[in-house]
Amino acid sequence: MSGVAVITLCLYYDDVQSASDWLTRAFGFQERARRGTAGQVTHAETELAGLRVVLEQRNPADTSVPPARIQLTTTELDLVHRRALDAGATVVEALTDSRAPGDRGFTVADPGGYHWTFVTQPAEPTGNDATAGAIGQLGQLTDLATPSAVRVLATLRVPDLIDKGVTELTAIADACDADRDALGRLLRYLVHRQVLTEPASDVFALTEIGRLLCEQGPAGQRAWLDLDGLGARMDLAYQGLLHSVRTGEPAYATVHGRTFWAELDAEPGYRRYFDELMMTQQHLTAPQVADLYDWSGVTRVYDVGGGSGALLTQLLHSHPHLLGTLVDRPSAARAAADRIAAIGLADRAETVAGDFFGPLPTGGDVYVVSRALTDWNDRDATTILRRCAEAAGARGRVLIVEVLPTEPYVPHLSPFDLQMLIVVGGRERGLADFEALAGRAGLVISQVVRGRDGLTLIECVAAPVSDDVPEATEVEPATTAGGPCASS
Repeated sequence: MSGVAVITLCLYYDDVQSASDWLTRAFGFQERARRGTAGQVTHAETELAGLRVVLEQRNPADTSVPPARIQLTTTELDLVHRRALDAGATVVEALTDSRAPGDRGFTVADPGGYHWTFVTQPAEPTGNDATAGAIGQLGQLTDLATPSAVRVLATLRVPDLIDKGVTELTAIADACDADRDALGRLLRYLVHRQVLTEPASDVFALTEIGRLLCEQGPAGQRAWLDLDGLGARMDLAYQGLLHSVRTGEPAYATVHGRTFWAELDAEPGYRRYFDELMMTQQHLTAPQVADLYDWSGVTRVYDVGGGSGALLTQLLHSHPHLLGTLVDRPSAARAAADRIAAIGLADRAETVAGDFFGPLPTGGDVYVVSRALTDWNDRDATTILRRCAEAAGARGRVLIVEVLPTEPYVPHLSPFDLQMLIVVGGRERGLADFEALAGRAGLVISQVVRGRDGLTLIECVAAPVSDDVPEATEVEPATTAGGPCASS
C-alpha cells in the first residue's frame, strides 16, 4: 500500500505504567511520553528498534477489543478507506468528519478480528511544535549526564562484574565499593539508555551496548572510557575547548597541568597505554602499507616518529631485503628497541633517539611519516616534512601515511579534527592540505595510493628546480580509522 508514513503498534493493558516499566526492563523499550488522569497513566508512547509502540488503557467493559491494534499513518486516507470497505472490512470506528490533519481516521476489523486504524499524515510541525522539537534536539546535543554515566560504569567495571555473574545490586555495590542507592540510580538511568536491562527488581543484565564495556570487549572501549586512564583524559580536554577556540592552541595543559607529550614522558602507564593503542591501530594499517607501496627498490627505510615500531617491524617482516631505522623521542625509542629485539629483528633494525623538528639521519631511501602530521599544526607539520626532505635529499622519497577520518572524506564531519585541536593542537587534513604542506617543505607529491577505510599513502619527492612540476599519479587498489594523536 502506498502512502504509508508511520506504522504504530498499539497494545492494551490493565496497568499501563507497570506495563511500560516492565517492557523497558525486559526488552529495552524507550518511553517517549505518557499521559493519564487522576494520577493514573492511561497512555504511554514507547519505541523499540525504530518501531513506535503505544500502550493504552484496556476498557474492561469492552470485550470486543483485541489485545493489540495496528495503526498506520497515511497520506491517502480516503483511498485506503474505500478499499477497506470494498473488501468487506468490519467498521469499528467510522471515518471522522474533522478535516484537521492528524484528526481524520477510521478503524476496521479484519477477518481474524484484529483492529486496523488508519489516520492522516500530521502536518509538519510549526510554531511551538517546531520549537519544542528543536529544544529536544538541543538537549540531546548538550547532554553531559549520559557520557558521564557510561564512563563511571566502565571505570567501576560493572559490566565485567555482571558478565561474571554478579548481577544483584547489593553485590555489585559491594564489589565495586559504591553506595548502593547511588549506584542503583546510575544503573537504572542506563537501563533507559539501553546499556543495561533490569529483568527483575535489583537484578541487572548487559545489552549488546553494555557488553562493549567489558574488559575483553571489542576495540578497547572500556579502557578508553576509564576515568582513571589516558583515553578519558584526552576526552576531558574538551573542557578547555573554549581556550583552544580563542587561542588556536591545545587545551590539554590548561585542563591537566601539563602537555599531552609531557604526560606520556612522566607517566609510564600512560606511555604503555598509548603505545598499545598505536600498535592496535597499526595492526590494521601496517599490513596495507607493506602491501600497497612498492618497496622493491628500497634498501633502508626510516620510520620518523615511529612510536611503538609496529609499522617498521611489519615492513621488515613483509620484505626481508629491507633494513630499518626508527627515530623517536628517547622513551619511545627505548621501548621500540626492546620490542624489536624481542621479535628477533635487531640485526636489521635500529632505533635512534631524536626529534623530528631537528636534523634527521641521512642515507635513507624512504622516510615514512605515519599518522603523525595530524598531531601538529601547519607550521610544525611543515617543519617535520622539511626535515624529512632534507634527510632524503634529491634521490630519496618521503612517504606520508594517514587515515582520513571519514570515507569518503568529508571535512569536519568527524570529531577527530576538534580532538586533535584540544589534545595536541593538530588538525585533520585532506589531500589538498597535504599537497600544500609538501609544497612549503620543498616537496612535490609524485604518487597517491589509497587503501581501505580511508588509508592514504602520499609519496613525495624533492621539488624540481624548474617550474615544470610532474603531475602526481593516483592508485586505488582497494577501499582503518585512526584514533586521536595517532602515529606509528
